[in-house]
Amino acid sequence: MKFLVPAALLSLFSAWQPARADTSIACNEADPTQVRLRVSVAGMRSDEGNITITIYPDDAAHFLDGKYKLARQSVPVKLPLTRACFAVAAPGFYAVALFHDENNNHHLDTNFLGIPTEGYGFSQNPKLFLGPPKLSQVRIAAHPGDNPVAIRMAYY
Repeated sequence: MKFLVPAALLSLFSAWQPARADTSIACNEADPTQVRLRVSVAGMRSDEGNITITIYPDDAAHFLDGKYKLARQSVPVKLPLTRACFAVAAPGFYAVALFHDENNNHHLDTNFLGIPTEGYGFSQNPKLFLGPPKLSQVRIAAHPGDNPVAIRMAYY
């Protein structure tokens, strides 16, 4: 999953920063009407740091804009699979973006060209070529109950 980052797109990765607060609603296993996104992340290159996972609404104009996130959790890396659960308000469409904060500085680190030096991933695992994906490439449908979201970490 490699991509080239033109200068106009470099600032889009900064939308993931900072990522300290856990703004998620607790998952309630006993409630069959609760809409739960069960995120599982594989492919981390190390067990260092945390995986910061952000849930976005179905709004293309504000996708990857942290001010419009619905929930965010930072969870310790567990190999081979790191898991998190998010309860969302209602059935509908959502998007998941995440990064591997290996040095635990609460940011997606990039090099001088703006290319990520830490791992990243999105729901639907799109192939990326010219920067971050569009919402249409990563949106997922969520219904009452459990909704599995499997993401493969990518490193540039």
